[in-house]
Amino acid sequence: MKLLSFVTALSLISYAQENTPSVLMPLKEEIKQLQIQKSIEKQKVNQYDWVNDMTLNATQSKNQTHLKSEEYYLNLSQKIFDFGGITGQIQYSNDLFTQELLQIELNHQEDIYLLYENMIQLKLNDIDILQNNLNLQNSEIEVEIKKSQYQQGESDISELNNAIMTRNELEDSQMQLKLLQVNYENELKKLTSLRIEAITLPNIELISKESFVHNALENQVAHLESKISQTQYKIKKSSYLPSLTLNANYGYTNSTQNAFDEYYSYGASISMPLGFTANNDIQHSKLLYLQNKKEEELIKIQLEKTYEMAFETIQQYQRRIELAQRDIALYNELIELNEEEFNAGFKALEEVAILKNSKQIRELDIQKHHLLIQKELYSLYFKVKR
Repeated sequence: MKLLSFVTALSLISYAQENTPSVLMPLKEEIKQLQIQKSIEKQKVNQYDWVNDMTLNATQSKNQTHLKSEEYYLNLSQKIFDFGGITGQIQYSNDLFTQELLQIELNHQEDIYLLYENMIQLKLNDIDILQNNLNLQNSEIEVEIKKSQYQQGESDISELNNAIMTRNELEDSQMQLKLLQVNYENELKKLTSLRIEAITLPNIELISKESFVHNALENQVAHLESKISQTQYKIKKSSYLPSLTLNANYGYTNSTQNAFDEYYSYGASISMPLGFTANNDIQHSKLLYLQNKKEEELIKIQLEKTYEMAFETIQQYQRRIELAQRDIALYNELIELNEEEFNAGFKALEEVAILKNSKQIRELDIQKHHLLIQKELYSLYFKVKR
């Protein structure tokens, strides 16, 4: 078990160092490596926490009669058996180390997902700006049509006013979209040192629900939390059972009256604490373990629902793409028909322009839906340990 935990930890370090994406700014990568090194040092401390320090003492003194004396001695008191507490401490340190590495990787991948999420939002915003421009062009045409109809007495002022208000709202939306563009660019600059134009969105395929839940970093962190609390429960029980301790002492004294005098002693002792609240202490540790097991089960359910929601959302976007494709086919027919009638002198050029703009808006809708599908795929992909 100890070897397995060690190999697992090494594989996690290898993943962190060799497969770290380069999209994040170097400072974030450096922080991650420092976190890993900190966890390595902490693991070494925890692994040998059961080993007591040796005590080295040195004393020199002089009394009123100018009698000098000195004493040096080394003392060791070490527990060597306690019904699983020692092995439990070693297991605890290994599991805690693995959990910390997983948590570091989880936080790291959340940063990468946030970067790509902002990148997608920036691209979506760019499409919104293009669509808004096309809608604004249609609105300008609509204002001119309503203005002409009003001047000829074919419509009332309210229709012209509504057309003007719609145009004004689109112009206001354009300014808001420009502000959003700056915001997304700034969010990206907080995460990466790369030029925004140099960032490419990776192609991700949808994995199965079973694979997602099993390999989700959040699930593995929760599983280790349960395992750690179980080990702590065993350690807590062993702390109230008899334990065997070896004791050793070696030293020497030297004074003006007595020459060099060496001494040593060794032995063993058995001890058992009789705590008044021992049962409550053990029960508390057990309940914490049971609570973590239930929370682990809850996280699995939440991950399943997360996957199902993402899957259904992707299906919805795919259906919207099919709907947009049908609309584009219809617009192509209408544009062809209206161009023929325009050439024959039966249709105005403005009507053809509106249809072409509307067709482009639906083509841009397809691009948006593809980006939103990517966003859903990323939301799953960057939750999983690879």
